[in-house]
Amino acid sequence: MVVDSILKDRIYIELGNLANYLNNLSIHYKLFSASTASAFIYTIREDIYNKIVDSDIFYRKLSIIVELIVKIEFENKKIVNSSFWKEVLEFKSLVNRREELSKILHHISIIVEENLDVSLHEEKRAIKRYVQIGRSDRPEHGNDIVFKHDKTLSRVHLLITFSKGQFFIEDRSANGTFINGVKIEKGIKCQVKLSDEIRIGRKGTIIDMHREEVQNLIKK
Repeated sequence: MVVDSILKDRIYIELGNLANYLNNLSIHYKLFSASTASAFIYTIREDIYNKIVDSDIFYRKLSIIVELIVKIEFENKKIVNSSFWKEVLEFKSLVNRREELSKILHHISIIVEENLDVSLHEEKRAIKRYVQIGRSDRPEHGNDIVFKHDKTLSRVHLLITFSKGQFFIEDRSANGTFINGVKIEKGIKCQVKLSDEIRIGRKGTIIDMHREEVQNLIKK
């Protein structure tokens, strides 16, 4: 599947919006499936930018996204009974039928735009309960802390959250995140202390947990 630059940008944006939405959903409802789907979507977005994507492989990856999201059914019945769930099932149907990519992307935008109240956006995005770190300074990528000159970082590399008096980090990258020299598993939230050394990417860029953006999580 040869992806022209316009379609490539649209895929990147729509999948990014879905990944961010699912991440908010996972934080608000503590949904492991939504968090896993979000992490997987970030990987697909990198594939789109780094190489030509085979159509069969791409649709298989979309199918994996669908199946990960569908697992929410076993985690939260409130979501299953929402309009969000209806849109997810339609998304699944579109992917299974291998509808045109533009139609699938349009439906992804519907899932996000029409169900913002299911996630943290229910507060009209007034309060953002995570800090996102990465290489990209493009608004659609949503990074709060940007290291644009470190090319070993992913566009969206790391998420930091704060819950019940503890900080957690979640790697979303290609080149990894390290706590005290130990690489953590991608897509899994790991508890960290302020005294821990956190480095990201091959250059080992240090994340300062005392930064204002991170410490503001405690106040939210």
